[in-house]
Amino acid sequence: MGDTYLAWASVYELFEGEASRATWRDGIVAELERLGCGEARILDLGAGTGIGRKVLGEAFPGARVDSLDRSLAMLEAGGVPPEARILADMAEFRVEEGAYDFVVSGFDALNCLDRYRLGRCLACAAAALRPGGRMVFDYSSRRMLKYDWADVELEREAAGSTLRVRLRHEPVLDRTRVELALSGPGGARWTETHHHYTVDPFLMDELAREAGLSVLRVRDIGRDAFSPSSITHVYVMERSAS
Repeated sequence: MGDTYLAWASVYELFEGEASRATWRDGIVAELERLGCGEARILDLGAGTGIGRKVLGEAFPGARVDSLDRSLAMLEAGGVPPEARILADMAEFRVEEGAYDFVVSGFDALNCLDRYRLGRCLACAAAALRPGGRMVFDYSSRRMLKYDWADVELEREAAGSTLRVRLRHEPVLDRTRVELALSGPGGARWTETHHHYTVDPFLMDELAREAGLSVLRVRDIGRDAFSPSSITHVYVMERSAS
């Protein structure tokens, strides 16, 4: 079976690059600066075209960043070198235990995981971290999924391609349905339907503890405080030192 993300990979950074970089800088980079990243070894989950790797490389030149994604086309399109690629599902991956100082995930990648798969992702991340290592990620809030994305349709153009996005909140299942359609001069190029989920900070804390992590900090993106109504939160978790 071929990589279904081939067409999307070729234009992803044109459509999402600017917003993704801003989110990374306000969220993960700001936290790693506070924690003291230095020459850390970092694993990026749901890395896509490796935007996070580039932003982290600019902020922390001495760090080593590995990019994990299920799509080889996305990793190749972003120029992630072969030695830094890990082709795997971010909810079911295995790397050398304790190999990383930080596990990160940016631009709401973890919102694509339902409660069960999110718990599995946290457990895999805990295993990848050294004792005392940290997991840092941004996470869209319930406010965004339930209200901001309750009923949205938009169309964007870049480099001769058109991206149509339709968002619908599904209250019975407590998730947001995301429909993406990419087209060009020759017609349809790529379509995908997936769902975004969210859990509140208390449930996130439970999932973290079950995975062997403890929540150290939760804040709103772009500011050093927490409010439930923020559209995006930034989490910092730690693997037990024992």
